Amino acid sequence: MKKGMIIALVIMSIGFAAVATTLTITGTIKYGYDNDDFDVIFSEAILDGVVNNDLIDTGDKKSITFTTKELSTIGDRSILEYQVMNNSKQYDATVTIECERLTVDGQESEQEIKSEYTEIKPSPTSLTVKAQESRKGTITVELKKVSTEILEEKFKCSLTVNPSEREEEPEEYIADTSCESVAAPNLGTDNKLIPVTINNSGEITKVNATGENWYDYCNKQWANAVILKDGETAPEENQKIEMDKIESMFVWIPKYKYRLWNVDVEHPLYNAHSIEIVFDTEDTTNIEGVSCKTPMNEENTQGLSGDIQECSNGEYMTHPAFISFGVDGLWVGKFETGYKDANSAGSANQSTGASTNIVVKPNEFSWRGLTVKNMFDVSKAYESTLQSHMMKNTEWGAVAYLSHSIYGINKEVTINNNDQYKTGYAALPSTDQSKYPGESGNGESFNAAWNTSDGYTASTTGNITGVYDMSGGAWEYVAAYVSEPQTNNSGFQIEDLSKLDEKYFDVYDKESALNSPKKKILGDATGELGPFTNYKDSDNNQRWHNHWYADYSAFTDTTHPWFTRGSNFRGGVINGQFNFGRNPGASADSGGFRLALAPANLT
Repeated sequence: MKKGMIIALVIMSIGFAAVATTLTITGTIKYGYDNDDFDVIFSEAILDGVVNNDLIDTGDKKSITFTTKELSTIGDRSILEYQVMNNSKQYDATVTIECERLTVDGQESEQEIKSEYTEIKPSPTSLTVKAQESRKGTITVELKKVSTEILEEKFKCSLTVNPSEREEEPEEYIADTSCESVAAPNLGTDNKLIPVTINNSGEITKVNATGENWYDYCNKQWANAVILKDGETAPEENQKIEMDKIESMFVWIPKYKYRLWNVDVEHPLYNAHSIEIVFDTEDTTNIEGVSCKTPMNEENTQGLSGDIQECSNGEYMTHPAFISFGVDGLWVGKFETGYKDANSAGSANQSTGASTNIVVKPNEFSWRGLTVKNMFDVSKAYESTLQSHMMKNTEWGAVAYLSHSIYGINKEVTINNNDQYKTGYAALPSTDQSKYPGESGNGESFNAAWNTSDGYTASTTGNITGVYDMSGGAWEYVAAYVSEPQTNNSGFQIEDLSKLDEKYFDVYDKESALNSPKKKILGDATGELGPFTNYKDSDNNQRWHNHWYADYSAFTDTTHPWFTRGSNFRGGVINGQFNFGRNPGASADSGGFRLALAPANLT
């Protein structure tokens, strides 16, 4: 081991606070830790982004012991994400977390032990875990000063549990209904969308929309549908559909609420974690400690950028992407939008075109070179009866958050590193993805197709039913901009933007700047990933990174008013579904876009 490294040994344990005795007519009833019904345990451990439940004591599951990675550079962190589960049926629990240092450089002391080298930060410091519920927290060990010698430190974090007898559950309590409330996919009324299943090799079959085997979100099987080319007739149920008869493919994102974690950035949760999602078609309301009404503007169509007044960490909130259109779900392009009949990357770099040029399939060349206005216009004209439109930033966030839950791949998707901008590809595991833009060795030519085991890793589900190209390929413009932009390369007349239907855009505070996570819209997968950190990468370029896989993070401002997502095939390690950047809105030979459909709810 090199000098200057610091390793911390951490022990976490669950203990129980004293519980008062309650006298009743029938005598003394003890409730708490000595009641057979009350049991709080560790149910998951993730160390530095890797699930490792072997760290949990296999006996009573009330302790976790782990050793941090080597910390050698100021700001280096090792992060344990833990999940506690309250197995009780009749008791809720309040869990408080306190950390103390046991040794510094191997030396114990009876006095308070301090270290100038590392900082221990539990987040949050208390959790309310209802009966039959799980909650997550993190312990972050951060290097504050570099040592010239090898140091080893030990500390202990204790979780103290105070049980309380559970009262009858209020009506507003939000419980996970285990996918029972998944909104049925809405195919619209014009028979354009055809429900399909896709087997592991990519074979597509028409199915009955009311059948049991179309989708299963509890098992990460997302619903898919296709639109056929003009003149093609839909086959009978259970019959195959050949790829050359298909024009576009879409994936259903059902309406959901998610548990908030970084509403503000004063005391942020740093690391990537599994996002807690509950499928439901009802909008949340303001109930302190339970849920909050989704912040929207006066027209109730756009997410509101800036300070959030009513929402708090730990509460559930309906994702704004579904409120904008007033729907119970969205169809999103399974792949980046391609240019029909293009036979090379260059021929798909087209600054003009119509909705008839759109194709959304694997192994197509991404349509690039359009201004934002061109993208917006062709998207909106594509299928007006299905409310087709250019994907918004909040809609990207809705897909990204669902992907990072138990209903999705629950980690970062693999980059599409195909250097010809072909859709649906994934870098092979042997490819060096640790490089940065401008460095050699990204291995752009070493990739796998969407319908292979390696290709599945680029899908939001980790299987063939998910959404592809959310990392790499072409970077994608989204319909999201800063109000009152000072530059206008988008093709829109600035005064005309305000005249367009606001449900088609996310509009951000004009005071936003490169590093301004507070100017986020909750749910857009930007500021909730903070705080952002600026440092020089190995290619000697200074960049802002978020704390979800250190993806590149550049917030919009008035001179770069339009959001971009996912980066392109050259992005390497800074890519991911949580990557976001900014652009003036002009055409670019590496910038594409994605379609979304929002068919009105059926009555």
